[in-house]
Amino acid sequence: MVLFHSLNKLAFRACIILALFPHSVTADTLELSTLEWPPFTGVNLIENGVTSQIVQQALSYEGHDLKVTVLPWNRAIRVAKKGGNSGYFPEYINATNDFIFSNSLGNSPIGLLERKNNPIKWDIVSDLNKYTLGVVKGYVNTEEIDKMIVNGQQPFEAASDERQNILKLAAGRIDAIVIDYNVYQYLQHEPKIADIADLLQMNTKPLELKSLHIAFSKTRKGREWLDIINRGLSQFDAQQMMDAYLIESSKHQNH
Repeated sequence: MVLFHSLNKLAFRACIILALFPHSVTADTLELSTLEWPPFTGVNLIENGVTSQIVQQALSYEGHDLKVTVLPWNRAIRVAKKGGNSGYFPEYINATNDFIFSNSLGNSPIGLLERKNNPIKWDIVSDLNKYTLGVVKGYVNTEEIDKMIVNGQQPFEAASDERQNILKLAAGRIDAIVIDYNVYQYLQHEPKIADIADLLQMNTKPLELKSLHIAFSKTRKGREWLDIINRGLSQFDAQQMMDAYLIESSKHQNH
């Protein structure tokens, strides 16, 4: 009877410990796919880039880890859609029945990259119909531009990535490209692009400030991870973390 009582006390204490430290015994690894999109994500970036660091920071509050697989963008989405992992990132919120979106990982502006000797003149978005825009296959642009592309109003050419688009623009094959400002700030220091960067500039009028998110699969596990990430993101300022990283990254590139 004494032994039974002692075991009960031990079991009670164990329950108290589990209640106090619920996440220490349920640590798990969130598996996400992403793309090569510096400075946000990429295999050659510190800890796979700033949005990867933000996701890891959010997970750390509950003792979880992050595993990132870098893939071509359309494949990254396809793997998540087929259940190969719990989701993909960074993504803009868009109309989809396949995914649910986390709270913001930070904001970044998108705009038009143009040739200095042929600047784009526009007041409303439909003015862009006079120009051929370079976009990346599978990327979300702005809602208005994407609608005009679907409706056949907007002349466009699709490339496999931003680097290809930038080189096409410099060669005069397209009039402008839709690109994230911080992505271009990073890419313009790469050797091939640095050689032609003095021919290009960002249009003075931004298209939109876009918020970056994780797209989670609409499964029980996906919803669980969504809750964990959102709780973690509420513990710190993701935008402040992103801005600090981008400033530091810019300093290193300019040296």
